[in-house]
Amino acid sequence: MLSQLVRAYTKKSILLGSDLFLVLLTFPLALFIRLDPYVFPIVFKTVTVQHFAVIFLSYFFSFMVFRAYRTIIRLANLYTALRVCLAVVLGACITYIVGQFIVPLPPLPRSTYFIQMLLLLPACLVSRFSIRIVERFRNRQNTGVHTLVYGAGLTTDRFLPIVLKQKNEIKVFGIIDDDLAKRGSEIQGIKILGGLNDVPRLVKKYSIELIILSIPSVPGERVREITDVLYAQQLQVKVLPAPEAYLNQFNNKQIDIRDLNIEDLLRRAPRNIDRSAIARIIKGKSVLVTGGGGSIGSELVRQIAAMEPENLIVNDASEFALYTITEEIQKKFPYLKYSAHLGSLADTQVCSGLFEKSSFDIIFHACAYKHVPLVEDNISAAILNNVMSAKNVFEFSARKNVGRVVLISSDKAVRPTNVMGATKRVAELLAVWYSANQTNSKQCAFSAVRFGNVLGSSGSVVPKFVEQIKAGGPIQITHPDITRYFMLIPEAVSLVLQAATASTSGEIFVLNMGEPIKITDMAKDLARLMGKRINHDINIEFTGLRPGEKLYEELHLDAENLNAVTSDFYKLDKAIIPASNFIHHIEHLLSYASKNDDRSAKDKLFKLVVEHETELAFLDSAISSTPDFPFLVPN
Repeated sequence: MLSQLVRAYTKKSILLGSDLFLVLLTFPLALFIRLDPYVFPIVFKTVTVQHFAVIFLSYFFSFMVFRAYRTIIRLANLYTALRVCLAVVLGACITYIVGQFIVPLPPLPRSTYFIQMLLLLPACLVSRFSIRIVERFRNRQNTGVHTLVYGAGLTTDRFLPIVLKQKNEIKVFGIIDDDLAKRGSEIQGIKILGGLNDVPRLVKKYSIELIILSIPSVPGERVREITDVLYAQQLQVKVLPAPEAYLNQFNNKQIDIRDLNIEDLLRRAPRNIDRSAIARIIKGKSVLVTGGGGSIGSELVRQIAAMEPENLIVNDASEFALYTITEEIQKKFPYLKYSAHLGSLADTQVCSGLFEKSSFDIIFHACAYKHVPLVEDNISAAILNNVMSAKNVFEFSARKNVGRVVLISSDKAVRPTNVMGATKRVAELLAVWYSANQTNSKQCAFSAVRFGNVLGSSGSVVPKFVEQIKAGGPIQITHPDITRYFMLIPEAVSLVLQAATASTSGEIFVLNMGEPIKITDMAKDLARLMGKRINHDINIEFTGLRPGEKLYEELHLDAENLNAVTSDFYKLDKAIIPASNFIHHIEHLLSYASKNDDRSAKDKLFKLVVEHETELAFLDSAISSTPDFPFLVPN
């Protein structure tokens, strides 16, 4: 530590010393420029030590005021230049005022001080930008992969100098951008040569082999359009990281130019997340996340931990999952009051112990089995985990005066054709029922947030496709027309937290998932990203829909009118309030499941869904008609 401090102060002292040396050097030079050559020797004899002392001290003061010596030479930028300019101008002003009005010095031509300022300014700037100038010259001489950078924004300005230093790997010939106003301009000395339509011409002219995408905020739909053009030119495509990815590594001499991935193709425009509203319900509060070791639960834990809760409790039935997220959170947030609770909340005693041990202000209930085929093969276990855990959490929350409970639901709860979706629908109804049937004077706000698939979650199709592509295929898809809604996990969780801020009680929210995506198109994109061509290097095989699998998913029923809360999520206008005896039917359902009576449990589960969905008027005629709604009759 001491050696580092000494080194830092030494560098600053050297830079300040070089500036002051330039001050003393440019003074006689300015006088020489001002006077005729034959007059200069005569006038220079009148210059005294006092002249040099006043000039030296004036500029020393101005350099200290503007801290012009606080510069990392390799990272000198416009702010560095502005500091130097202000320091030099102030130094010239002080020198003139002191020399003319305060200290009686032999008179010199007043323009001498102005000429000195004009000489000193570029001299000080060269001393700071010399390394970058030399490196830029060297970078132009390198012989790497012929490259273009796509995007003329902040990311390019931030990272292009570091990219250029990787001189034996790539050679950047120019930048392309679709903004016509930027054409012909330069970023870090590299010219903007054109737009996407100019790529074929530029590829031919410069023998381009690689395109680096520097567009971290562009929606995935536009990224797909861009990559279609680039791949048609047989180009490699890589991606620069977003600036925030390197906030803690700004001085890195090398950055990871990564491969394009499927998340880039699904990325959407940045959401207008109200962080302050979310922080208000989290900061200083005691928060419980159930299922906190899962894909959604663990991201909830990460984002909540960053909002300074007073206490964060994470529950999961999986020891390894709970251990993993605990290690991560304790490393990233060492001062956070955090505790891990291992156990299944479907066990009433375990749940009771958790609520006796801690009090909570807000609960996010993400605990659920969600892999459709596995749930179909383990009906009773899934009902106990998905329904019983929800019932226990809701009941103890109502008893213990928890302020807010948010259920993480699924699009599979709409017109469910499988047990997983039906359990999620019943859990939603439970949240609405508990909201309407509380006896405590302090009411707990129950709500549910419904959304589709998240990319990267456990059971996601992407890892499966990757394995199949690596193995040489075929890529197995159940149906050529099957579609799904997709969202990135951090985005989905941010919107869940946002929806929680709008909750009163008994409400079901639906996230705006954008347009559904054909799984076949996703598989083709993924194969192309991995350098494979469909029907040439690898084939797609259609295996048929699995038990309980739907051709397409929906986020709401037709009769469930949506009221927009923001552009990113909606509230159902007609959430069904179950009858008061609903809880007794739930107990019957759970008694079948506890006896491992899969057939009776499934019949009861779907009967509960049918009975409550039929309360919506439009279902009356739908049920009597043929097979429009086969999901309403259990197998």
